[in-house]
Amino acid sequence: MDSLSSLASFTPEKYFGGVTKAGKALAAAEKKGIVPKTKNFDFSVQETCCVCQKDITPPLKVLRCSVCRAPIYCGRECATKHWKYPPPLPPGSIPGLTHKELCPANKRHMQRREYYDGVLKSFPWGRLESDATFSFDIARGRFGVFGGTGTGYWSHRGGPIPHSNRGVMQSMLASSPYSAAIMKAFAAFDHTDGAALLGAHHLNDVQGWKLEPAFIPYLNFPSTDNRPALVTSALNSWDEWYQWRKLPKESPAALLMSFPMTVYRLLVHCLEVTGPTQASADKRRALSVHLLGAEVELNYLPLFAELALLLPYHDIQLVVFGSGPETLVKAAKKKPSSLVAKSSLTTPVYDYTAPKECGASKIAIHIYGDSPSWSPFGTNRPPDALVACNAGIFSYREWESVVQEAHRRDIPFAVTEYAEQSAEHTSNNLGMLAARGGGRPRKVEEYTIETNPFHRPGQRPIPLYRLPNLVNGFTIVVVKTSSTPLTTMSGVVHRGFGLTE
Repeated sequence: MDSLSSLASFTPEKYFGGVTKAGKALAAAEKKGIVPKTKNFDFSVQETCCVCQKDITPPLKVLRCSVCRAPIYCGRECATKHWKYPPPLPPGSIPGLTHKELCPANKRHMQRREYYDGVLKSFPWGRLESDATFSFDIARGRFGVFGGTGTGYWSHRGGPIPHSNRGVMQSMLASSPYSAAIMKAFAAFDHTDGAALLGAHHLNDVQGWKLEPAFIPYLNFPSTDNRPALVTSALNSWDEWYQWRKLPKESPAALLMSFPMTVYRLLVHCLEVTGPTQASADKRRALSVHLLGAEVELNYLPLFAELALLLPYHDIQLVVFGSGPETLVKAAKKKPSSLVAKSSLTTPVYDYTAPKECGASKIAIHIYGDSPSWSPFGTNRPPDALVACNAGIFSYREWESVVQEAHRRDIPFAVTEYAEQSAEHTSNNLGMLAARGGGRPRKVEEYTIETNPFHRPGQRPIPLYRLPNLVNGFTIVVVKTSSTPLTTMSGVVHRGFGLTE
């Protein structure tokens, strides 16, 4: 029986249940002071040669560059080939670089691995596997929150193909004698990002997080003991955030909070469009933000209300764009009583007001579902900032018009990328991309790259390289203006949709 046919018997119960069982067994062993070293407790990925794409299994041994230690080879022949020639790429791709050209930069990037690994290991659940990667699945399994639809904020599309676009697998399925059975297996794993918003009511903190109470960063505080202090200076690390939120590092909250905290980092540090002391009870500040390319963010959209706690005395409007929001809005047409169906560009799908003691900020979150792409809304004023997580600007053509429009209209814009190598490629070529659309390109040094202290802890399981690769790993400033942040009072038309409260 071929490998595709085996997927037909691969059920969500087996997949999610097996990982959860392994995660809990690992946690139980560690609680007893045991650090399992057996293969049953090794959740590393199958290492693969970056040149020939061959899985490296015995008797083959992993070979790495003695200088940068980044690429993974199956042997000296592939290593020598990579030194002289770029690895094979799909037809139509931009030619890559040789290892000889990349090695110095790789070495510089690899020097940061110690910092990133240290961040992960500062969490009791932060475990490096034998290949120095981190298993996000096992981490969720430890806490019993690894699952598909119905797993609160942790809900996601898992299984053999964790994305809605099946790509080349679609053609493989068409010619397989097991096509119908495999399609049935895939359907069992199907999940619409933001599915909880297709209900009539929002999940509360406990329903969303599904963790023990001491581990939850509440938005609706059960007591003053859970309520954080008024923010008077910017937070710059996970340690600072956990302390401010009165959470133990045993809490896995950082695994999801990376996204709202990254948006905070982009707004306050990278773009400097506002800050925790830029408003007061007597002079509130309106802030309009467009979050682009959203997918998984829809599963925990209420967590972006953290911005209202982090930015006192603000009135924040967050509008979410992307193929995910478009799909969600289409699904909501069949559920007229759902939160999404009842929302619009004037009625938020979610809103929140912070306690008076925290600055009484308000946030209204809207979903734009008319198209999968962002547009500046014709002659309407642009938002105060554009942000995107794990953007892949040179991986998706949809970003071209956004970059160009941001340059033409001086819209503050910042993104994150998984890898520093990708970030540097983006920074080096943004000016060219902007100029193609008639925008004014900045100097390369203005496209600033920085380590994001609010990256999701843990190296992503990439089998070809050991380079730092993290969710929200690196920030890039695409457009930054020198003008001061807006000080418009709430209730007055401001940049964005031109809405009033």
